[in-house]
Amino acid sequence: MTLSAGLDALRTPLPAFALATVVGAGALAGSPLAGPPSLMLAITLFCVALWILNPVPPAYTGVLCLGLVGVAFSADLALVGFQSPATWLIGFGILIGVATRESGLAGWAGRWFVSRSVPARWRDDPVRAYASLMLALCLGALAFALLVPSTLVRVLVLAPVLYETGKLFEDREAQVGIFLAPLFATFYGGSGIYTAVLPNVIIAGIAETLGAPAISWTEWAITLFPVMGLARALLVAAVVYALYRPAPDSELSIPETGPEPAGTSEKRMLAFLLAGTAFWMTDFFHGAHPVFGAILVVALAFLPTVGVLDFSKAGDADYSILFFLGAVFAIGEGLSQTGFADLAAESLLGTIPTEGSLVVALAFVFGATLLLNLLMEGLAVASVLTPVLVSYASAAGLPLTPVMMTEALALSTYFFPYQSAVLVAILAEDAVSAGELIRVTVACSLATILVLLPIQFGIFSLLY
Repeated sequence: MTLSAGLDALRTPLPAFALATVVGAGALAGSPLAGPPSLMLAITLFCVALWILNPVPPAYTGVLCLGLVGVAFSADLALVGFQSPATWLIGFGILIGVATRESGLAGWAGRWFVSRSVPARWRDDPVRAYASLMLALCLGALAFALLVPSTLVRVLVLAPVLYETGKLFEDREAQVGIFLAPLFATFYGGSGIYTAVLPNVIIAGIAETLGAPAISWTEWAITLFPVMGLARALLVAAVVYALYRPAPDSELSIPETGPEPAGTSEKRMLAFLLAGTAFWMTDFFHGAHPVFGAILVVALAFLPTVGVLDFSKAGDADYSILFFLGAVFAIGEGLSQTGFADLAAESLLGTIPTEGSLVVALAFVFGATLLLNLLMEGLAVASVLTPVLVSYASAAGLPLTPVMMTEALALSTYFFPYQSAVLVAILAEDAVSAGELIRVTVACSLATILVLLPIQFGIFSLLY
């Protein structure tokens, strides 16, 4: 049996559940911790194994996780994720996607963008048209990160447009690439913009309250954006192009001219999205969570007479992904409440050398953060790890700014959907399979670590 065949066999339900059970039981029996921490770790590893092997939909594993946490601990802990605004932001975002597609805006916007980003001489060449369109979409998605601070919001707004745009290509590979590349560009490239990724703000805010120097938007941009913003977005485009591209003889349906003028329905939906964008862009003024901007868009889009479709259409959407996200938050909160997260953070940081070059210390910080992020959602890691990192850096005499930036970079380097609400939101669009999403996530993260991270560490050593 080949390695590939063996892995496929493990992904079938019975072997996968058996392996996940062995992993969870092994953690429970072999953990040096006793009581609730070891039990929470066992539940976590059981669910993580199922999410990685993917023998059943991630949402179904989420339901199992909620049940296990509820029985082992409490209903309050199991359902804590459904109190999170991020969970409901994704829920309302699903409705925004339905309205954007049903109104015709997603298809019209895709055709409009294609007509301006693909040269006329390449419109009969699927490979060149695909490359040109992907590059333009990735750069546009990165620029979008300067306007809308929430990555979740950007993904929820862009996803329907990208889904419809991909339909211009008959080839399934091209559809996957056009959908994923710009979303990963705005997601991964946003780490180079202080306000574009929530962990950036959380890490800097916690560190500042603990005595670390404040990091300005400009300092963050000068230090990180050239490599981890622009270069990372271009790297994402290159990685996705290498993984997914159309066959040279595949069908392509790019119109000779741009789309017809937008109709009433498209214009109304665009106005509603602009109203939501204005809300999200002015959060510095009103301080409200982005979920309320999503509620505003949904309320307008489904408003009788004024909106673009009837509210009965809301029942057509698939909300099962919310069980997945609820389970992720329950795990993060459980690991934190039982004390496992603190113990893990301190143990991981204990491996970092206190003597040596800054680059060596930053590499260990990156690795420790990455390992902890395999068990917990990124925001939970930031809240647990940042105080420990500030204490470590102060004791070791390391400059705090590059340490905090390195933690932020590690928290924007993912491998599996359960690690980030943004990846869950991408999966919720039902445009790609979990396997396709994992493949691109792993490839982009490994490329970032191998190609861009050494360059960024060199910049840190020069500046600090």
